[in-house]
Amino acid sequence: MADLADWGPSGGVQVDAGYAPARPRLGLAEIILHLWRAKWLMLLIALPIFAVGLFVALQMPKTFESRSALYVTSGDEVRSISILSDPSFDPGPGIQEVIQGELEILQTQLVAERTLARFPLDRIYPDLAAARDKDLANVDSTLRGAVEFKYHQKGVEALRDDFWASASPNSNIISVAFKHKDPKVASEILNAALAVYMQRRAELFGRRPVDQLRAERKRIEGELLTAEGAITEFLNEKNIRDFASERSTAQSLYSAISNELFSVQARASAVAGQLSRTRVQLTETPAERDLYVEDSSAQQLRALEIERNQALVNYTPESRRVQAIDRRIAELRAFLADQNTLVGTVRRGPNPTYQALESSFNSFEAEAESLRGQEAELRRQLQAVEAKLNRFTELEPEWNELIRNRDLIETSVRTIAEQEQREGTVAGLAAQEADSVKVTEPPTIPIEGSSLKLPVAALSLLFAGFTALIFGLLSAFSKRGFATPSSLQSTVGLPVLGAGRRS
Repeated sequence: MADLADWGPSGGVQVDAGYAPARPRLGLAEIILHLWRAKWLMLLIALPIFAVGLFVALQMPKTFESRSALYVTSGDEVRSISILSDPSFDPGPGIQEVIQGELEILQTQLVAERTLARFPLDRIYPDLAAARDKDLANVDSTLRGAVEFKYHQKGVEALRDDFWASASPNSNIISVAFKHKDPKVASEILNAALAVYMQRRAELFGRRPVDQLRAERKRIEGELLTAEGAITEFLNEKNIRDFASERSTAQSLYSAISNELFSVQARASAVAGQLSRTRVQLTETPAERDLYVEDSSAQQLRALEIERNQALVNYTPESRRVQAIDRRIAELRAFLADQNTLVGTVRRGPNPTYQALESSFNSFEAEAESLRGQEAELRRQLQAVEAKLNRFTELEPEWNELIRNRDLIETSVRTIAEQEQREGTVAGLAAQEADSVKVTEPPTIPIEGSSLKLPVAALSLLFAGFTALIFGLLSAFSKRGFATPSSLQSTVGLPVLGAGRRS
């Protein structure tokens, strides 16, 4: 009989039973199974990474981007601007060079410096302003100019980083935008940048640098801010929040307290009259009265007569007992004959009428005392409100002067703004004469902001998943055991006849 070791699998090459590959061969199913078995390790690795990424994403600031658009034309197009309404208009090869030149002017450092100079640094970049103030407090006065210049240049660099301008190929439109954490600041900076850009173009190309009406309006607006500041300072100095409303409130309080005081005085007068009348009635009404009178004389007389009749049964009329009873009967009859009314036990008690009057008197007296207290408090309040009204009266001339000054300046600003509109100025940026750059979309305050929270969170999720997958694959390929029978069969090249679970 042949040795079993001579038999090969299906007549193939014999396999040494003591030989095994260093590592098992893994198919897709085995890799998935190993990854499933390593899920807790993968979660343990992925969750901290994702948590850190999510925390970083939540710290990302929200920025608002204000946008504007400029339309650039060549000199010929300025003279015949009506052709812009033709949809088949071709800007031609020369317009792209013009647009590139305008982009260079927009993005120059000079435009950024002049733009930033129009605003206080602490309003645009408060962190830089705080660092500047800290350095100024620690340096000598001779170096203050250098420190301020350094931080101004840092602000210019930050402004240039947040400012961008671009133009699409074969288009006359230049898109301009500025991003900032404050939407109002973003809009104001972009407006100022466009104004500086227009002024710089006028300087370069020999046009009027600044519209005179716009300059005058800016000057008057500065005076208006000064007037508003004077009003605010006046209110803060006098500890008044709103002059007109507080004065109106004080007048309403004075009227209400006066009416209440008159009502209390009228009621006090009525209560005093009732109190006086009740006092007189009390003096005329007795505090007590006879409740009833109990007289037993007639009963005693009848009892003596009965007793005499009973005594005559045993005694004679001349007997001492009968004569004693007769004397008593005679005395009672004489007593009753002398009296007009019954006389006996008299019981007295409180008079209900007197008690009712006394109760009314106490009520009126308590009410009178309460009314006196109310009147005193109302007089005190009335004096306080009257003093406040007198204070408003004393301050009214100064207040009216401040308001008149502000109203006159506001009227001047409106007049100049209307004149600017009549003369065709657009947001104070374009000159009165035709120009090759027009503002087609003035900067507006952005409503919705944007941040990198979602992209950073998504990237952190992807990185956490990728890292966990790498560790899972390393764990799968580092295993020396066989996850499935098919893995064993593909590794050793022999069929698997049976498989069992480890107990």
